[in-house]
Amino acid sequence: MKRYYFLLLMLCHCSLLSAAECEMAFAHGILIAPDHIRILQNNRTHVQINNDQQLFIRGELISLTAEDVVLLQQYSRDLRKFVPEIVSIAVDGVELGLSSIEAMFTGIGSKSQQAEWRELVRETTFQWMSRFVRTNEHFYLAPQSLNELDYFLHGELKPQLDSLARHTVGAVWGALRDALRHSDSNFERSDNQEWQSVGHLVDKINLGLDAKAVELEEKSALFCQRMQELDEVEQQLQQRLPALKDYDVVMQKD
Repeated sequence: MKRYYFLLLMLCHCSLLSAAECEMAFAHGILIAPDHIRILQNNRTHVQINNDQQLFIRGELISLTAEDVVLLQQYSRDLRKFVPEIVSIAVDGVELGLSSIEAMFTGIGSKSQQAEWRELVRETTFQWMSRFVRTNEHFYLAPQSLNELDYFLHGELKPQLDSLARHTVGAVWGALRDALRHSDSNFERSDNQEWQSVGHLVDKINLGLDAKAVELEEKSALFCQRMQELDEVEQQLQQRLPALKDYDVVMQKD
């Protein structure tokens, strides 16, 4: 019995290891909209699927057989389920950090100052979010692998949000306190309020990002499997429609 459990643990370990080392990647940008899917290269649409059953390649409508349509619908539905889930994990992580930072502005300064500070924060994070966009029912995912998404949450986003919290918020508070200190007795009342420390704010942001990273890690094996299944469907489409071979969306990275 002990040997059985040992073998079971080894199998689980190997399964988790292979999931963590998954090198499946999206080689092109993908835009998901309610009525179409676009495959992008250098910000230009090269492949478009309309209503899960019409295929355009470089603007040309491709004639499809009934079997082609069945494969295209499966491919389209799989992309619609998978891409928004990946995008949402990344966007939720960023939004969680931004909302924590922006919450610090509530009740501080005038409305115009608050709007200016929020705009500053959004401008700072715009470049981070060019790889993941979620607007209503539209989702965009830039070319990247699952490992790169994991690194985004751990290696890029966390230190950048930490820096934004410590420097941007710290600078705003410092400027505000200086202004109050040289104004009137309102400073006494404002300065004695329970200001949340930047360190506590950073801890709160990190906890939220860690939760998103754990969510990604827990789903990594499933995500890798889904991408492999997508790749198989894509290969079947490419065999039937050779023009699609120039736009290998899902691939195994070397």
